[in-house]
Amino acid sequence: MFDIGLLELFLVLVIGLVVLGPERLPEVIKSVTRSIEWIKRTVTSTKEEISKNIGLDEIYQDLRNEEILKKSETDVHQNKED
Repeated sequence: MFDIGLLELFLVLVIGLVVLGPERLPEVIKSVTRSIEWIKRTVTSTKEEISKNIGLDEIYQDLRNEEILKKSETDVHQNKED
């Protein structure tokens, strides 16, 4: 999700430790982790619901079928020229 390396993560933890202190840091980390997981679940379920409602799978299939049809027509025209 986020492109965070080990060094950046360590730096954030050290800053958090200095700012929040050792007593509150684990509590804050748990809270942030729960919030991120909740956001991920919400976004995923919303995307799935929208996809179901507008028939996104059918649209993708139609687009794929059109691509295959165009490719086959191009191949037929190329074969006739040879």
